[in-house]
Amino acid sequence: MSEPVESGTIRTRAGVEIAYEIHGAGPPMVFVAGLGDDRNSWAGQVPEFARDHKVVLFDNRGIGQSATPPGPYSIEQMADDAHDLARALKLEPVIAVGSSMGGAICQQWALRHPEDIKKLVITNSWAERDVFMGALVDHWMALAKEGQSQHILESLLLFCFSPGYLARKPETVKMFLETPAPPMDGFAAAAAACRGHHTLDRAAEIRHPALVVAGEFDILTRPELSQHLAQRMKNARYASLPTAHMVFWEMPDEFNQLVRGFVEG
Repeated sequence: MSEPVESGTIRTRAGVEIAYEIHGAGPPMVFVAGLGDDRNSWAGQVPEFARDHKVVLFDNRGIGQSATPPGPYSIEQMADDAHDLARALKLEPVIAVGSSMGGAICQQWALRHPEDIKKLVITNSWAERDVFMGALVDHWMALAKEGQSQHILESLLLFCFSPGYLARKPETVKMFLETPAPPMDGFAAAAAACRGHHTLDRAAEIRHPALVVAGEFDILTRPELSQHLAQRMKNARYASLPTAHMVFWEMPDEFNQLVRGFVEG
């Protein structure tokens, strides 16, 4: 990933320090990471979009270089963090791109602060409470409270990547399991936010042009969850790619092409 043209921290209205970096120049795109991911998770998107956009990356509260206030968190709080960052950086209405929990944050950001956003890209995310997802998040929260960071990484690996991708790139397993685990207190606090997220009954209020992307083999945020969200939104289109949960890691070029076509359309 290229060196940022600007980096620093802002303090939100709630008093939380949020770390950010900016790449490139042009109309702003803000990328919002998922549970357990810091801003580096978007490394595969920066070179493509920083050519003609101001790409803003940041660490959600509880991870990376941002502060970790006491939890549990809510998606609404994290959406307000994104709003405060956009205001502090004096961004014109942005193209907001959110993955998984980041997609949930973007939904609430659009509902709570619609004037901040020009277009939305919501990838591998959800808008409704789901029994399977709830059980898995509860499992992660229990592991986090016990400090079982390695077991969390092992669990994350098994839904982040599809079997076909790991067969083609078996070195991914070792590389992924050797990455530093997220801080457990921040992870558990953010997982609680995921557990409480539900916007499906308000999705029709989101009127921004939107692209909703799913991974066809995603067992966490299954394609039907993305389809339900896209169907409820007033101005959304649905697309899918043959990946597991981390669409933009498995097929970065194809994901970038989808997003660029939407952004420029």
